[in-house]
Amino acid sequence: MPKCILNGCPYRTGQKLKFPDIVLHPFPKSMEMIRNWLLQTGQHAEDVESLSQRIYQGLKTSNFRMCSKHFTQDCYMQVGSRKCLKPNAVPTVFESYNVPVTTFLTVTPSATLIPSSKRKRVEDEQASTSSAIVRIVSRLATVGSQTAHVNMVNVSCMTCRNSRNCSTQTKKILSKETSTQTDDEYVAEEVAQVRKDHLYPVSFCTPSRSKTFRNLNKSFTQSSPAVIEPKYPSFDVQELSSSGENTSDSDTYQNHEENISASTFKKSPKKFIIYEEKLDALLNIVRCQHNIEPPCQAPIDDIRKIVDGSMVSVKLCCLAGHESLVWNSQPTFGNTSIGNLEIAGSVILCGATYQKMCDIFKLLNIPFISHSIFYKYQKNYVFPAIDYQWKKEKEDLRKTLFLKPMVLAGDGQFDSPGHSAKICTYTMMDIISKKIVHFDIQQLGFGNTSSGMEAEALEKSLTTLIEKEKVEVVIVATDGQPKIKSLMKTKFNKIDHQFDVWHLCKRLQEKLLEASKKRKCKDILNWISAITNHLWWSSQTCNQNVKILLDKWKSVLFHIANRHSFGSLKYYKNCQHRRLSPQGKKDARWIVANHPAHSVLAEIIHDKRFLVDLQHAEKFCQTVDLENFRSKVLRFKPKRLSFRMDSMIAQTILAVLSHNRTVQRKQALVFGEKHRKIVFPNRKKQWVAEVVDDHLFEILHDSVKMLTGQLHHDYTGQLHHDWSSTSNEMPNNSYCERA
Repeated sequence: MPKCILNGCPYRTGQKLKFPDIVLHPFPKSMEMIRNWLLQTGQHAEDVESLSQRIYQGLKTSNFRMCSKHFTQDCYMQVGSRKCLKPNAVPTVFESYNVPVTTFLTVTPSATLIPSSKRKRVEDEQASTSSAIVRIVSRLATVGSQTAHVNMVNVSCMTCRNSRNCSTQTKKILSKETSTQTDDEYVAEEVAQVRKDHLYPVSFCTPSRSKTFRNLNKSFTQSSPAVIEPKYPSFDVQELSSSGENTSDSDTYQNHEENISASTFKKSPKKFIIYEEKLDALLNIVRCQHNIEPPCQAPIDDIRKIVDGSMVSVKLCCLAGHESLVWNSQPTFGNTSIGNLEIAGSVILCGATYQKMCDIFKLLNIPFISHSIFYKYQKNYVFPAIDYQWKKEKEDLRKTLFLKPMVLAGDGQFDSPGHSAKICTYTMMDIISKKIVHFDIQQLGFGNTSSGMEAEALEKSLTTLIEKEKVEVVIVATDGQPKIKSLMKTKFNKIDHQFDVWHLCKRLQEKLLEASKKRKCKDILNWISAITNHLWWSSQTCNQNVKILLDKWKSVLFHIANRHSFGSLKYYKNCQHRRLSPQGKKDARWIVANHPAHSVLAEIIHDKRFLVDLQHAEKFCQTVDLENFRSKVLRFKPKRLSFRMDSMIAQTILAVLSHNRTVQRKQALVFGEKHRKIVFPNRKKQWVAEVVDDHLFEILHDSVKMLTGQLHHDYTGQLHHDWSSTSNEMPNNSYCERA
């Protein structure tokens, strides 16, 4: 169990009830700050380097702590509703503890040892060099010494009474710590592997259970000039929390060549579900808190609760009539509960619906926010926070992708299958980086069709990118719908319009299936897969030459007739597959020239409209990478559910942010091997990597900052819902009850 590193300090973890105001802070992540903290204590001047190394390597488990008793109030700053240590905070408050400290003595048998313990200044032992770290305050330390004449050898021992582990440090940075037993009274315990309890990786995918290593800079082991208030831009703020958790991010894997830092968002504090009877039992033991002299000792007589969504406000009244205590279960800003806002944001960010979450809370008999409050928070805080992240993402795209000629792939996704679709979400993706650069949502109007919606969305998307964003669009790959072909030929004729090979294969497969149902054409079924694969291969290997592509495609009619050389074709003369075995030739169901299905296949393969479309597939462009994005859209915006336009825009933005931030994320390497946290979804029936959506926590934090006024963003979203209000007051969301 970690305790304060100062010898003689009585505070350790697990004493929250006894010392509620004491917090044990983990050491900072900077080697220089660790030295500063140690030298401030005045007890570890002789072995400060080795102890600093041990603390630095043990940041993951946080076995080394320093309690808040040694910090002044100036060392803390207010972050939201919590107090946190400043990045440059240094302990300066120390009391005199008359306990012996760790000593390293080398004594000969005839040596005269020092008399009884004396008080001396620790600063006098420091060498007056430029590399010495200057202590902020001076203090006296009691150094214990031995008075008896004994024979001693070169050993290092720990004599502190409260210590349990005595560890030895080797020269290798990555070596494991080995514990040594110094006496029967002290039992060496295995260092507890304290793992952080959040269920998401901070910066990228990590295995669920593996070892941790660090690439330490050589400058960490060298002495450097002292700075009283150094600048540490990457220093993580240590939270002043009662749990004393380890806040270091050493569970993630860091590559020495690529600096991968943790996300800058602030993690939301823990929440707990508490039963009402347990809360009443706790409140009944509270004494009157009325500020009078002498203090009122009357017991609590009345417990009044005011429920506001998921928050409960408690007012206690004692027998003497004093209003003893007013307590809220959640932090508030004005009359708004932070917890209620985070619940509303979490419902949207997880792709859930209000009704589904309301049913869950109702089944558990947990108070939930009202319908009007939910949409009020959406409009004022959550949607603006999502739009703020989307504006930042577009600014990054302008600085990186929009400066170069772009090759785009576009495809539409409808809210429901078939002809009942009312909403079309058209997405434009950069084929090179696989990032979504733009999307447009179109609603079915009078006299319009689903194909018309898709063409209209494509037109608006290209117009926005070309005219507003000034993007040079070179190639656009889409499906082969007639309205889209007409649009690209008339309005965007300067752009090379390519057809998606996957859509061509799908169209070809439908024609072959229909042809196989004709009389005496059943053998076509055996060749459908081979013919569609041949089309894919022809587009992939034509070297962007239309003539080679057409000849390779036409050669399939010879191949199915067991003819593998064809002089009638100019740019492709022979099949490139291996020579077939006699048994393979015998088993194959060839469709020769006199076969009834041969003429049907020839009509499909030499179809003029299909050959014209095939001339737009020589660059082998495909929109298959958009399928990954569509699956993310379904996570936040499931089909067959009706949403307002502002909700659909926000849900699509969430899918875009999730896709763009994970599509190029590199996997963590542990000893040269790729690792990932995997899950087993029933839909795919195979192990897949779990998606990391750390941006959702940023959005949730931004919504709270917008509530508190720390972040301002001009949000002009489309609001199409029945609820509207011009009043600044929140709708009624509370009721009162008595215990």
